[in-house]
Amino acid sequence: MTTKRWNIGIDITEQDDETYACATLTTGDGVNVTGAGHAHRSPDDRSIPEVGDEIATARALTRLSHCLNQIAVRKIAPQQLALREVVELNPPWELPE
Repeated sequence: MTTKRWNIGIDITEQDDETYACATLTTGDGVNVTGAGHAHRSPDDRSIPEVGDEIATARALTRLSHCLNQIAVRKIAPQQLALREVVELNPPWELPE
């Protein structure tokens, strides 16, 4: 069994009622994947700074996750395309009449 550890760094910046988060993952093969998130506090809401941090970070991680998934899809897409072509060239057996 092989165990790998990937670490994600998250930078959070606050300015007035705006919170920005940037989540960065460096994969084992050295690829950097980044996701950004933003939260805005409504003037009617209480000021609870950690809520803005959590929302902006959650959004950044969601985007990072989406980017990481897209990287994986692009890597396997040529294989799926080749398989699709083989299936189209070799249709299933003919049904008996």
